[in-house]
Amino acid sequence: MPSPKDIPRHQRDADKRSVLQNHYLFGKLSPQHIDRLAACIVGRFVTQGATICAKGDPGSSLFAVCKGAVKITVPSVDGHDAMFNLIGKGDIFGEIALLDGRPRTADAIAITDCELFVIERRDFLPLVREEPEMALKLIEILCARLRQTTEQAENLMFLHLPGRLAKALLRLSDSDPNTHERKVVVTQKDLGNIIGMSRESTNRQLRLWEQRKWVRLGRGGIVILSVKALEAVAENDSETA
Repeated sequence: MPSPKDIPRHQRDADKRSVLQNHYLFGKLSPQHIDRLAACIVGRFVTQGATICAKGDPGSSLFAVCKGAVKITVPSVDGHDAMFNLIGKGDIFGEIALLDGRPRTADAIAITDCELFVIERRDFLPLVREEPEMALKLIEILCARLRQTTEQAENLMFLHLPGRLAKALLRLSDSDPNTHERKVVVTQKDLGNIIGMSRESTNRQLRLWEQRKWVRLGRGGIVILSVKALEAVAENDSETA
């Protein structure tokens, strides 16, 4: 991935405006506000496996993912981190600490090489105050995150392993623009942490589904071959599937 210095400044500025104009959070801003925000954005390139921000860090900035994928986790003393979310292209993260000014609530780690836009709190909050539409969009994002966390907790409490795994795969999958396949880029260990199961149990279930041609396993992640089959498992929860 090229470094920011390799890209002409006028192209970087145009890219920033394009991302903002096409983003669901920033897209309703006026051209003047777009220009103002674009001038404040800092591009950041992060390599796979790098920690973008850690739990407890000052929450002074918001991140928008231009390319790549980021996992949001909370570390534990026994090494079994809880993974709460997968952030992909076009999504934002870091909004909670940015809004309340308190320390980060989780770690953000790059699953792939990532291209990020960083927006500082001092530049972002004045726009939220001036643009009610942006404030409403932020509320929608926070509500969606809360609903997702609640559903994840319910799944851990009430669903059997196949149902938990099927729901997680469907939620975390993203369409590959090159193949149009639905792919999940998280590791099986991370997937196990999400559904509250060991990597070994998760792998056994995935191998069973691979034999049925429902999924394909590879080093780059998991490809869903039969969305309907997994939807049926998620809907008709049972101990075996």
